[in-house]
Amino acid sequence: MALRSPLVVGSSGLTRTAEGVRRCAEAGAGAVVLKSIFEEAIAHEVQAALDAGMDSFVHPEAMDYVKSLSRDNEVGNYLRLIADAKKGADIPVVASVHCVSASAWPDFAKQVQDAGADALELNAFVLPADGTRDSAAIEKVYLDMAAAVREKVRIPVAMKLSCHLTSIPHTAMALDRAGIRSLTLFNRFFVNDIDIEKLALKRGGFLSSPEEYLLPMRWMSLLHGRLSCDLAASTGVHSASSAIKLLLAGATVVQVVSALYRNELSFLSTMNAELAAWMDRQQLATIEAFRGHLSQKASGNPAAFERVQFMKFSVGME
Repeated sequence: MALRSPLVVGSSGLTRTAEGVRRCAEAGAGAVVLKSIFEEAIAHEVQAALDAGMDSFVHPEAMDYVKSLSRDNEVGNYLRLIADAKKGADIPVVASVHCVSASAWPDFAKQVQDAGADALELNAFVLPADGTRDSAAIEKVYLDMAAAVREKVRIPVAMKLSCHLTSIPHTAMALDRAGIRSLTLFNRFFVNDIDIEKLALKRGGFLSSPEEYLLPMRWMSLLHGRLSCDLAASTGVHSASSAIKLLLAGATVVQVVSALYRNELSFLSTMNAELAAWMDRQQLATIEAFRGHLSQKASGNPAAFERVQFMKFSVGME
């Protein structure tokens, strides 16, 4: 897709409505990723409908109807969002599915395509908390998701990965071979905190911090030039400076969310202006002229990305 800016508004509350998408476009976004539709949310909706009318739906045919009705309501709303967003904005609209299995969404992916989405991002995460499940089994879930959806659609399919993988390059290369057109690095999920007075769990912070861009930057650099698919950097992008660094490391596009919550949507215009000013100072006419210029493949010091160099760093600390 031809984008007017490498800055993409990531999946969030900012993109949950057609009006929100229109405002993102007006602020200078190159594209938007719609707020994810959750597999769990549909399952919960179906179960709630069944629990509410269990006495009335004793026949299998009636239960199937309720499941279909609940699913259609959830799906229908999302498909209307895609269509309305496309009508109200002149930038690519990427749908997003938060999925945890390979069986629940392939048919929905076809509906997303038919509704007019320019691409589909699979926001996939399998928490490796089960000690009986090895890394190969976890990686297979991602590959099965990719294969199931790719069979149904012609539009580009992206996969948003977690950093909690045994071998990020191995998984990335496998997904690349499976036909995934872009990898988004990385997922960032809500985390739990603990209230020590109430002795209870509470919600942790949900906005990223400016330092978090360092993690995707390392992996942008390590993967750039080794894959045929695109790379989208996500997490910790709070300034034009961090976006530029990610592009230099090899990112195709950079997703922004937390910075827009902190500074309002108009901050996108500021970031685009600062990116353009930097390019002028460096006498760079296009993004392609510098993308990946400091990736591991192009860098004169590849160990700077591959190794932590802890000893060298710690010597300078007091």
